[in-house]
Amino acid sequence: MVEIKEFEEGKLGLFASRQIDSGYIILVLDGNYFPKPTQTSIQIGDRHMEHYEGGFMNHHCDPSAKIVTLQDHGIIEPLVLASRKINQGEQINFNYNTTEEVMAVPFRCDCHGKWIRGVAFVGGKI
Repeated sequence: MVEIKEFEEGKLGLFASRQIDSGYIILVLDGNYFPKPTQTSIQIGDRHMEHYEGGFMNHHCDPSAKIVTLQDHGIIEPLVLASRKINQGEQINFNYNTTEEVMAVPFRCDCHGKWIRGVAFVGGKI
């Protein structure tokens, strides 16, 4: 369903290998948790998970996917869901400002040129 591909010289991303319908579970995120963010981690609660395919999901302000968590009997299950229909060959991405409190490596977004630094910086909070 997903594949890692180069989309620009030296830049990799996660892509749909077939059409993915809106609301479909793309990935179940399981991996190692760390107390501090890295360039490829995804923040789940107050911890930062390294997941192989998840680490290749790039940022977009109008993302094709989102990170959600299901909770059952104290167990947290982080998932990547399609936010809309994703066509075969389209990049799977999410808005980093929806999960990351503070980015390990802030950057200027290709969408609009604004700084992506994490939720703590959105709306002038910091």
